[in-house]
Amino acid sequence: DRAVSSAQAPPRLQQELRETLQRLRLGGPFYVLLWLLAGAAANLWQRFPVAFIAISLGFIGLAVVRFRVRGLPDDSNATTVRGRLDYIWLLLLVNAALWGAASAWLLLVAPEESARTVAAISSYAFATAFAHNFPMRLRHAFAAVFLIYLPTLVAMIASGARYELVGVSALYLLYVSLALRRSHAEYLQRLDLQDEWREERDLFGRQSRRDGLTGLANRRRFSSTLEDWAVAARASGTPLSLLILDLDHFKAINDRHGHARGDECLREFATRLQAAFASDGELVARLGGEEFGVLLREASLQRAFTRAEAFRAALAAAPMDTGDGIDLALSVSIGVAAFEPSKHHDAEGLYHAADAALYEAKASGRNAVRLVPAID
Repeated sequence: DRAVSSAQAPPRLQQELRETLQRLRLGGPFYVLLWLLAGAAANLWQRFPVAFIAISLGFIGLAVVRFRVRGLPDDSNATTVRGRLDYIWLLLLVNAALWGAASAWLLLVAPEESARTVAAISSYAFATAFAHNFPMRLRHAFAAVFLIYLPTLVAMIASGARYELVGVSALYLLYVSLALRRSHAEYLQRLDLQDEWREERDLFGRQSRRDGLTGLANRRRFSSTLEDWAVAARASGTPLSLLILDLDHFKAINDRHGHARGDECLREFATRLQAAFASDGELVARLGGEEFGVLLREASLQRAFTRAEAFRAALAAAPMDTGDGIDLALSVSIGVAAFEPSKHHDAEGLYHAADAALYEAKASGRNAVRLVPAID
C-alpha cells in the first residue's frame, strides 16, 4: 500500500484533477450573482437582512475558496491527488447544499413570483451544469444534483405550487439524472480513448528507439546517447569507451543457410552481447545489418579492451544454436576506442576512432579486437 501511495498518480487521475479544478473555478461567481438577483427580487435584504447577508457571505466565501484551490505537480503521488479531489468535491457539495437550502427557504418565504421563478430556474440551471460539467465522479455528482434540486422541489410543493409546475420539475430532475449518466459514460469513453492514444504513442516511442529484430537500442538511440555521454565525459572528465562489433563473414551465413536462420543468429548474438554488457552505464545497440555498438561509461580503454576480448573469445568458443539442430560457429571483429577530449572534438570523433580500430581488426584476419592506439 505504501508503494502504491508513493507512486506517481496515473494519467487518468491527473487529468481528472485538472478538469475538475478548471471547472471548479467557473461556477462560484454564478451562485453569488443569482442569489443576489433572487434576493433582490424577493426584497430579502429588507425583510430578512441577517439571513440574507449571512447566505450571501457564504456564497462569496465559497467562491473565493474555489478560486484559491491550486493544482498539483505532475509527479504528485496518487494519494495526494485523490486528497485534493476529495477536497474539491467537498467544496462542490457544500456549495450545492447551501444553494438548495437557500433556494428552498426563499421559495417558502417569498410570495413574489419573479423571485420564485429566479430561484427555481437557477436550481434547474445549477443541476444541469453539474450533469454536464462534473461527470467525473458519478455518485458525487448525483449527490450534488439532489442537494440542489430536491430542496427546491420540496419547497415548491410545500408552498402550494401548481401541480403542473411540480410535475414538470420532477420530470426535469429525471432528465438531468439521465443526462448525468450519459455524460459520465462519455467521460469514461474519452478517458479510454486517451489511454489508447497514450499507449500507442509510448509504443511508437519505444519502437522508434528499438531495433525491431533484436530488441536492442537502434542507431538513432545509440547516436543520441553517444552524443549525450560524450558531452558529459568532456565536462566531468570521467572515462567513456566505445566498442564497434561486426560479425565476420555474416553474408556467407545468409547465402548458405537463408535469411531466416541469419536473423536467428543476429537475435542470439544480440542476446549474448546484452548479457555481457548489462550493467548500469552500458548501452548495447544494433547499428545496422551485422554491426553492433556498445557504450561503456566510466570504463577505461584498457578495461574496455579486456571485456571486448573476453566476449570475442566466449563467442568463438560457443557456436550458435539456431534451434533446428544445426550449430553455426560465429566470430566477431571488434574495434575499441576511448573518448579523449584533446583528440576527439565530439562524439563523432570517438565513433570514427572505434571504426578505424574495427577496420584494423578486420584487416588483421578478423576474429580479433583492436583499439586505438593498437595493442599487439
